[in-house]
Amino acid sequence: MNIIFDVDGTLLDSMHVWLNPMEELFEKYNFKLSDLPKEKKGELESYSFSDMCHFIADNLATDMSFDDVIDYLKSNIEDSYKNSLELKPGIREFLDKLKEENIKMSVASSTDFKFLEMALKRLGIFDYFEFFATPDLTNLTKADKKYWEYSISKHGLEPDQLVLFDDALYAIKAAKSAGIKTIGVKDFPHNKGEWDDIVKEADLTLDQANLMNIEKIKDSKILKNNIF
Repeated sequence: MNIIFDVDGTLLDSMHVWLNPMEELFEKYNFKLSDLPKEKKGELESYSFSDMCHFIADNLATDMSFDDVIDYLKSNIEDSYKNSLELKPGIREFLDKLKEENIKMSVASSTDFKFLEMALKRLGIFDYFEFFATPDLTNLTKADKKYWEYSISKHGLEPDQLVLFDDALYAIKAAKSAGIKTIGVKDFPHNKGEWDDIVKEADLTLDQANLMNIEKIKDSKILKNNIF
């Protein structure tokens, strides 16, 4: 049994560095992400950094160029990944235990690889992961079933031998459609609005990823039967 981890909101306490500057732009141009239908909201949340900048420049901040939007968002985001973002409580110990048990792990993130590399190398856990699946590396988004098929192929296992930890409804739904077992993780207040749907959709939900019993992860029969 292998594990796929989302990073932002699941391993890293980092959603604020994305949402705060974006929400400043959204507010300036009278746009509310929360007003969108769930499917459209999920689509936007799955965008890569570059895609989101294109969306903002093309649809909202029409007085700003694509490069202007990137410059506005990038300075705060890059500095945070490089210097200050931290793992959520208990995550380091959880990853250490998984590594000790020789459970293979990968990353599935909507964040560009270069940002993840900065943070995870600084935190000393970059080498814990077999590979990274990000939009800039795969040319796919987490809302796309093909994205998850890529991860399945890289792990070399059947889909139901993989477990995803993620805090986003759209990602959980897409991964499930590819046959991957899913664990929804709280990241309040950021995913509070869709938490009830995550509870319905995911095979299991947890307040924190590190609360998962590792022995149950190792028992493929338990996971196949959806009994966590």
